[in-house]
Amino acid sequence: MARPQNVVELLQDLVAIPSVNPHGSPGTDQVGEQAMGEYVADFLRQLGADVALEEVEPGRPNVVASFQPEKPTAHLAFAPHLDTVSVAGMTIPPFDPAIRDGKLFGRGSTDTKGPMAAALWAVKEWAESPARARSRIHWTFLALMGEEAGNDGAHALAKQGFSSDLTLVLEPTNLGVVTAHKGALWLDITTSGLACHGSTPDRGRNAIYAMRRVLEVIEEKIIPALGKQAHPKLGSSTANVGTISGGSKINIVPDACRIEVDCRVVPGVVPEKLRAFFETELSAVVSGVEVRLQRFSPPLDTDEALPWVARLGHEARGFTTAPWFSDASVLSGVRCPSVCIGPGSIAQAHTKDEFILLSDLEEGTDFFRRWIRAAEDAAA
Repeated sequence: MARPQNVVELLQDLVAIPSVNPHGSPGTDQVGEQAMGEYVADFLRQLGADVALEEVEPGRPNVVASFQPEKPTAHLAFAPHLDTVSVAGMTIPPFDPAIRDGKLFGRGSTDTKGPMAAALWAVKEWAESPARARSRIHWTFLALMGEEAGNDGAHALAKQGFSSDLTLVLEPTNLGVVTAHKGALWLDITTSGLACHGSTPDRGRNAIYAMRRVLEVIEEKIIPALGKQAHPKLGSSTANVGTISGGSKINIVPDACRIEVDCRVVPGVVPEKLRAFFETELSAVVSGVEVRLQRFSPPLDTDEALPWVARLGHEARGFTTAPWFSDASVLSGVRCPSVCIGPGSIAQAHTKDEFILLSDLEEGTDFFRRWIRAAEDAAA
């Protein structure tokens, strides 16, 4: 494959490589991040970075690339994710990076191969310039697997003790610095019944009827309770029943029913306490109800006054919040403050005709150029 000559060609290369997250219904058999990881690793290796492909799951690696000077005074990182969401239902060829009307189309063009291409191209220009020899910053480029389902790549990196003075998790934020977003806490809730022939329902116990009462408690009591405690940046935690399933046949009284509840939680919420709150409230109305924690991705709340965060906000379009969650919340902490930033709009992410404006891509590349220069000046 010929080397890209500009950031647009680089993004076309990235979009053309399928890297669909395999969870759920991916819509293609071309799943996993291996090929994408190898491309990004090779791109950075050719710039002289020390690069490792760290397998998190079979065929699903993280890329960890390092440009380390002899005496660094700061450690800064970029951290896009390699995977995309499903391509099922797309109205355009997902891996054909066509350009028309000033837009580059394809799965991942906005989320988040566009922001990744912009940062990679800015890093390339820095690495091939005289500024690299004068650098006092340890630059790390991380490309993480599994962000779209479970944040597994970020969790693996965090468990290794990765630290930095600031990590830029690349997402389409219109170049605003996202310092806070809600976390995602997913619950499985099941009710049990007693199966019998549908012609004699009085001999059984209908689990779907029991779930109806569960839904009433969630809507009328639990959701209003969540709304009573607000975070200054993010507002209140929320809950949404996203799926429901129960029964096996029309003429059988169902002995089980299941719902999945998506709670978007603010900083300060303790996962087990929220699960137990659901269980206590529901058990008071329905016997035998079970509430299981399926997944928890923590919220993000990074201090905007931290020196490197403040510098970034000055270079970018100020600070903002987001309703979605990201790898930043998994990585962020005292030893690794993290924020989200990148070109493009989240409105185009996950859509059936996903695209990024070429003007946004170029603007993002220019922003990352400025950020690298400003950071180098601050660290000198």
